[in-house]
Amino acid sequence: MRILLDTCAFIWLASDPQHLGSGARSALEDPHKDRFLSAASVWEIVLKYHNGKLPLPQPPEEWIEEQTRVQDISIMNLERSVIYQSGRLPIVHRDPFDRMIAADSLIHKMPILTPDEPFREYGCHVIW
Repeated sequence: MRILLDTCAFIWLASDPQHLGSGARSALEDPHKDRFLSAASVWEIVLKYHNGKLPLPQPPEEWIEEQTRVQDISIMNLERSVIYQSGRLPIVHRDPFDRMIAADSLIHKMPILTPDEPFREYGCHVIW
């Protein structure tokens, strides 16, 4: 089974795992689950870091690469089909990163690890 980490879930897994919900921790501990991170999350982390909203111990291009390797997470490319799907989602939440991550979850039929309720409203299967 494949699971998609929301941006906050990835950050917490890498830096503050006690913030993860019990369902998220169980899913992450399952050796039969492949872990993925959307390229939209990479973009979001980079922008927040450079805007001063997300302090990291290293520049994001180093930190993200290190953490995905250490946590055995594959980064998904941002496909045009995901971008198109993100535009068709209902206006639940205007955050373009969340919309792309939700579209990734729906297009690839992957549950998403997130505490954020708007993902449920988009129709995503949420694990937390």
